[in-house]
Amino acid sequence: MRSILSPDGLAVLDDLAARHALLAFDFDGTLAPIVADRDEARVRPETLAVLRVLAILYPCAIVSGRARADVAARVSRIPFIAVIGNHGAEAGYGPVDRSLRGDLAAWKRRLKSELSFVPGIDVEDKGFSLAVHYRQVPSWAAARHLSLRAASSLEGARVSGGHAVVHVTPADAPDKGTAIGELLRRIGHRPVLYVGDDRTDEEVFRSPLIEVGVRVGRTARSAARWYLPAQAAVDDLLRALLAARTRRDGRGDRWEGLARAIGP
Repeated sequence: MRSILSPDGLAVLDDLAARHALLAFDFDGTLAPIVADRDEARVRPETLAVLRVLAILYPCAIVSGRARADVAARVSRIPFIAVIGNHGAEAGYGPVDRSLRGDLAAWKRRLKSELSFVPGIDVEDKGFSLAVHYRQVPSWAAARHLSLRAASSLEGARVSGGHAVVHVTPADAPDKGTAIGELLRRIGHRPVLYVGDDRTDEEVFRSPLIEVGVRVGRTARSAARWYLPAQAAVDDLLRALLAARTRRDGRGDRWEGLARAIGP
């Protein structure tokens, strides 16, 4: 993996800017820092300020594991062209296929029953997927093992891990990569930069639709070719994208100033 903020990486951003790329971002751990209480997740004011300008200059989208309404409320003042929820199962526009919810209620009951003996386990129903949170459990390793075992026994479920969480989605539901493909069909095919930090983002990094995959946190296990050292460096990437888009006509300082003036 190479740093997207290196000279080579910045050259890649210049090329994407010239070709009007789609910028797509995960939310938790990418646009917003990971926090102990998921309800307290917020995008930093300085990040919001740059995002507001960036979303004018590029088509921008969020592809999150959260429910669409949840994440949309946290970025309500940013003109994203799409906010896609539930790991791709909840489209970022128009009506959604509620038939995907068929087995979720039964899965939720079963998971709560099988994991009820583990204090601190929380099974979240997000409408089109479930999340088994174990951040409040003293032994994460044991909780992860038990949660994965219980979730993997659910027929027809797609199971993946994350930051102190196990994700459960219907296997026939769209994933993040599929959702981005559908978005491209709607807005016209173009290069895509995708930034994410979780295991569910690996399916996007492996997609042939993604020209530039950027992982938050360097790891040899990622399919992404580029990385940012930490979530705090996302602001540096956003500013670099803003500068790349405006460098040719000399308006970079103008847009940076506008970002500061607008505020969050």
